[in-house]
Amino acid sequence: MKTFKKILLLFTIGIALMGCSTLRTSSDYDKNVDLSAFKTYNFYDKGLEKLRLNNLDKRRLMAAVESEMNAKGFTKAEKPDMLVNLVVVARERQDIYGGGMYGGWGWGWGGWGNPFWGGPNYINQYSEGTFIIDFLDPAKKILFWHGRGAGFNLDSFSKREERMQEGVKEILAQYPSIGVTAATK
Repeated sequence: MKTFKKILLLFTIGIALMGCSTLRTSSDYDKNVDLSAFKTYNFYDKGLEKLRLNNLDKRRLMAAVESEMNAKGFTKAEKPDMLVNLVVVARERQDIYGGGMYGGWGWGWGGWGNPFWGGPNYINQYSEGTFIIDFLDPAKKILFWHGRGAGFNLDSFSKREERMQEGVKEILAQYPSIGVTAATK
């Protein structure tokens, strides 16, 4: 019975953690901008200077963006059509998982009920990050696309590079198809 209780507790914690691990993405863009005009990109240097990540993660994030941009058909260039600005915003999170049921219903202390309800609480504290990817038009000095992914656990080093790659892929998947213009909307 003790083994069953432990398995039930681990299963409950696992389900709760899986629900917290997905990235919540959203995006917006200027519908009056001809997105098909943008074919080359590079990173916005001033944005990279302000990026609040260690150098390892900064390089990982940039590599993930480069990989996805190239997969979408963009080319990195010295004099690009668009600049990619990266921002990471962090906030402290605390998830509390309450004790579960450790027994069945029956006769317990003080009468009929569940004498085994409750148990210890488990607290998971971590820094949750939101990745923001903005596309800027350097000629017009305007922002024309904004994408973000919230829910990245910045304190977890488990498969960090893969999670960054997948997060960037999810965010950039929201970029409208090439050839979308104000006239086709």
